[in-house]
Amino acid sequence: MKSLLILLIIVVSSLNTYAQSLDTLTTKRVVITTKIYRNGFKLSNSKILDLYKDTWQPKVKYTWGYFMNPVGPVMTVAGVGLTAVGLKGTNATAIIKGKEVSYKVRSLPKVLIGLGLTIGGLCIIEASNEFVQHSVDIYNARINKLKGKLGYVQKIDFGLTDNGNLGLSLHF
Repeated sequence: MKSLLILLIIVVSSLNTYAQSLDTLTTKRVVITTKIYRNGFKLSNSKILDLYKDTWQPKVKYTWGYFMNPVGPVMTVAGVGLTAVGLKGTNATAIIKGKEVSYKVRSLPKVLIGLGLTIGGLCIIEASNEFVQHSVDIYNARINKLKGKLGYVQKIDFGLTDNGNLGLSLHF
């Protein structure tokens, strides 16, 4: 009886590890980028592309997000700089009623273009992060669909039944 119980525990634990062989991906937002993790470890760009090699939709979304990521901060910084230059203006003087008056000439087009670049850069940052997140969502949905087709064990219940007997329940 003891050997049967030990054998059953070994089989149940091996089924549990086999059920988790298809791992899902998780994301974590870090300031302006989104990092992709698998089993708590950050994946490199080449590893992610290797995972996505069989599925075109997550691969395309991830590639767009990856290449858009450095563009957004550059546009945002350029927009803030151009806005600052436009608001700083240039010094000018004029003679009014015989008095010399100093004033600033500010460029409205520079300010508006700078604000547009800043807003556009922030939108590109968000879009790139959404592309990366959406690629992970598509990949995980595909994995969950495959998990259902292949019949992996979803849940294992092992213990005593209401009658006092030993019981094993597998949920697929």
